[in-house]
Amino acid sequence: MGDISNGDRDVLRSAWTAYCDEVKAKGLRVVDELDDVDNPQELAEALRSVARMSMLCLQHRMDFDDPDFPMFFRALDDRYKYGGPDTYITYINAPVRGTGTYRITGQHHGRDLQLGRFWAKDLTYNDDGSFEIIASATEHEGNWHPLDPAFGEEPRVVPDMYPMATGGFGGRTYYHDPADDRPASEFFIERIDPDRPRQPEPLSPARLAAQVEDATALFEKMAVWWLQRSTNIRAENQPNVVGPPGSQPPGVPGFVPAGTNFPLNYGICCWEIGPDEALVVETELPETEYWSFQLHNPWWESPDNQHRQTSVSYAHAHLDGDGRFRCVLSHRDPGVPNWLDTGGSRRGFLFYRWVRPAGAMPTPVATLTSVAEVRDHLPADHPVVDQAARDAQLALRRRWYAGRFQR
Repeated sequence: MGDISNGDRDVLRSAWTAYCDEVKAKGLRVVDELDDVDNPQELAEALRSVARMSMLCLQHRMDFDDPDFPMFFRALDDRYKYGGPDTYITYINAPVRGTGTYRITGQHHGRDLQLGRFWAKDLTYNDDGSFEIIASATEHEGNWHPLDPAFGEEPRVVPDMYPMATGGFGGRTYYHDPADDRPASEFFIERIDPDRPRQPEPLSPARLAAQVEDATALFEKMAVWWLQRSTNIRAENQPNVVGPPGSQPPGVPGFVPAGTNFPLNYGICCWEIGPDEALVVETELPETEYWSFQLHNPWWESPDNQHRQTSVSYAHAHLDGDGRFRCVLSHRDPGVPNWLDTGGSRRGFLFYRWVRPAGAMPTPVATLTSVAEVRDHLPADHPVVDQAARDAQLALRRRWYAGRFQR
């Protein structure tokens, strides 16, 4: 049996105490000092958001942060909901170092995909529809993703803007339609260059302490920045008015997107509705590859996407006879197909996306009314959804969401 030195205990005690102290401080900051809180539900949601970030940071830095033995991490999913993720996207990333060579293999079963520098249409495939990507600093034949040889060599610094649990290689898969019953997309990454280690080093106090310290540094910034972004967005937007689409992210002063011709254009509405109120949103639709309307809670988190209809995409939305899209935000079921369920929140964010539009991009219009008068703002032929139809709609949604994240 090896001797445990005082130094071993000291390094672990120091790292663990700092992490626990930071979690305590950021949690109490929410409970005691957060000004932009409207009601008890929001207060609980804010503390839950901070708690989720603390768990995410620790899990990522301990279990998904080794560039010699990388694994894909779902940074934004059914449990880690910060950052306003798109309901119809599964996001993944993995750690890499610029001097290594990595093989990524996968199968997306015909779905749209972005992985590294590739979109699905850019990849070369095997006969069975699978693909292989090589990520390295030196060029390879086939699907090659270039790495900067200096990446990962400098000390890690958590950015002040967009602090997230990310790696050096990542991407996303689009799941547009709850009726999609294809198998979930599959991805695997491994380091393959001759200089790679063959097994991970055994865990040591110093190594674990470094992982916990990295988690603390990430959490310290995440737990402030993402809540502040929500406050910024509310300050920038008039309640119940839909803003125009564009490439500028809301609530991020000073951020300038790089380059031009962005595929993603989005707009936002800061909604505020009472118990018997509803917000009817309608719009013409652009010629585009993908569009969606989605709710986020007051802290820019994805809400309960599995048990409530909190989003609608082009693939399953109802369009009226005039070709326009209409949805209704409310606390109670208004009996319409495109109901966006607020889950009891008095306020939050409605986020819409136009992806790769071919022409003009419309700005949706919102009308605040009562739930009882919703039909006055809809065409006469707009369908009525009864409880049986709603149950079937939500049952399909639950299976779709669980199939992506809980298998």
